[in-house]
Amino acid sequence: LFNGINFRQYQMSFTFTPFSKTEAQEVKNIIQLFRSYAAPTVVKSAAGFFFNPPGMVQIKYFFNGKENPNIPKVKKCVIESVEVDYAPNGWAAMQDGMPTQTTMTIGFKEVELVDKTDIAGGY
Repeated sequence: LFNGINFRQYQMSFTFTPFSKTEAQEVKNIIQLFRSYAAPTVVKSAAGFFFNPPGMVQIKYFFNGKENPNIPKVKKCVIESVEVDYAPNGWAAMQDGMPTQTTMTIGFKEVELVDKTDIAGGY
């Protein structure tokens, strides 16, 4: 009856509405950073192609400058997906073509299993 437990998964969505060319560039940089962390590195060798896994991230929730004890902790994660919607409310662009609003949804998966002891410890 019991088949085991799965790694926990999380999704977070962020909507960016830049008001200047500088802010639009920052949004582009943020999206590029998360896409980069989600991608593996391809290593070519005489034996063929190998993949180094994506980078790991540590998610922490803060409130008033301290870790928020009201939200369960998250173990180390890999970024499984990064989805970007450049027109969440219909297409509109600034004069240079940068979108006026962008929504980024990131899928995370923990790389360590959580058991009862971990849950009692805040996970």
